[in-house]
Amino acid sequence: MREREKLTEIIKEKAREIGFDLVGIASAEPFQRAYSNLQKRKLSEFITNDIDLLTDPARHLPSVKSIIALAFSYASKRIDKEEEQFISLYARGKDYHQVMQAKMQELIIFLKSLSKDIEVKAYSDTGALLDREVAYQAGLGWIGKSNNLINPEYGSYLFLGEILTNLPLIPDKPMSSRCGNCQLCIENCPAQALESYCLDPERCLSYITQKKDILSEKEREQMGNHLWGCDTCLQVCPYNRDIPYDLHPEFYPVLNGDIKEILDFKKDNLPPEWRESALFWRGLRTLKRNTLINMGNLGKEEYIPFLIDYLKNPSPVLRVYTVWALGKFSKEGIKNLLYSHYYKEKDNMVKKEIEDVFKINNWGEINDQGKY
Repeated sequence: MREREKLTEIIKEKAREIGFDLVGIASAEPFQRAYSNLQKRKLSEFITNDIDLLTDPARHLPSVKSIIALAFSYASKRIDKEEEQFISLYARGKDYHQVMQAKMQELIIFLKSLSKDIEVKAYSDTGALLDREVAYQAGLGWIGKSNNLINPEYGSYLFLGEILTNLPLIPDKPMSSRCGNCQLCIENCPAQALESYCLDPERCLSYITQKKDILSEKEREQMGNHLWGCDTCLQVCPYNRDIPYDLHPEFYPVLNGDIKEILDFKKDNLPPEWRESALFWRGLRTLKRNTLINMGNLGKEEYIPFLIDYLKNPSPVLRVYTVWALGKFSKEGIKNLLYSHYYKEKDNMVKKEIEDVFKINNWGEINDQGKY
């Protein structure tokens, strides 16, 4: 027992030396609590529907005996609140996947120096195992009503990762929820996607900004000025009020949602800070789509020339959202412009969007028979 305790403490000390803010040990037993919860829930398209794979560490590393749970804080006060478009704080610095993987690799090298027979597998939002459940089981915090992991010292602005290993370590005890009667995350959720300890992923605004399919009218309007993600449940959480900020320069927020800049982005002129961000995994078209939607929602007339120019964009999907955004201005000149464009447009999806805009604005009927 003493050897296990000593080994556990040596590993924790090394993790802190490397720079992790939180480290704990979880048992490698299947996550029965999470398994039961997931059976009752709608799962996000971003994760597998194989609940066993999500909750059984042995499916990932058959020899696993312990899981080393790790976390970095990315809380920051370096934010300009007057920006045109909102970007979730987690995506505004360097891609956390890269940072976490590099730091975990340092710890893995150390682990291999302790035992020649060691086996490991590391994840940071890169595998099917539930990162938050691992962190909860390892005592890094509790999973709150917001469905975020909350630590009493660092709050919930946390990047999580874990290393599965065959080393026999001493597990930590999970924390009980300290949310109490607080309902701020539920009451303030802009998409009403939260119930107590349960999130409807398809209604979540963060999910909508990352969704691939054509967005509904309701989804477009819900976005407001959100380019990527939503932090409302983090911003209102009382446990995020008195926490350490700006602990890691890699996560300092460097992106801003400048509309004209994003519209001009091309693959060959993309600034490195954007290419190295966690939001770039969906590609440029999603960022431009969201920007066009936000232009319609914000309704500034200075955007109109840029939207008119975007009617020439080679992507039919982006032309759809350009038409929608222009329709939000409800001007006679826009009506005439879209009428003219309708008969030049080759894509049926874009033509259908123009027809919808005419109906919504009570501009009459438009179709290929020339009615207007």
